[in-house]
Amino acid sequence: MALSLLEQNVHDFYMDKHYSCSETLLLACNKTFQLHLPDGSMKLLSGFSGGMYTGNLCGALSGCTAALSAMLVQTCAHETKILPQAERLLVSNFRKQLGHTQCPQIKMVHYSPETRCLNTCLLAAKAMNQTVLDLINDGLYEPQFDLSLLQDQQPSLF
Repeated sequence: MALSLLEQNVHDFYMDKHYSCSETLLLACNKTFQLHLPDGSMKLLSGFSGGMYTGNLCGALSGCTAALSAMLVQTCAHETKILPQAERLLVSNFRKQLGHTQCPQIKMVHYSPETRCLNTCLLAAKAMNQTVLDLINDGLYEPQFDLSLLQDQQPSLF
């Protein structure tokens, strides 16, 4: 099984650099999609890890949401007509990949003591890639990066 560049970056940030799920997704999307976020931006997502440490909305989905917002919003949410549709699409793709959006239900299926939430983060990356592709294919987003970045590129790391 091959991994996309986003999935490779997710693996590196989560396993090698020990970032949380929410931080990992934002950092990996920033690197992959060349969002040019300022250093330290991931700190804004730190409190969303583990469903805000209360088992609410999955931190990986929060990280994807932040990255998608960074990709689409020029001034603010209310002036970004595509944002509601894009977020609904992201949540739909996330649910297709992970079966749920709440941390406890996802952990029951995708968590392992050895890799913790790596599988969740990798599936969130697949959902993010699919969302970006869907937006591009529907003519709703003009990427500022090479589309080949969304394709599987390297053999799986595990």
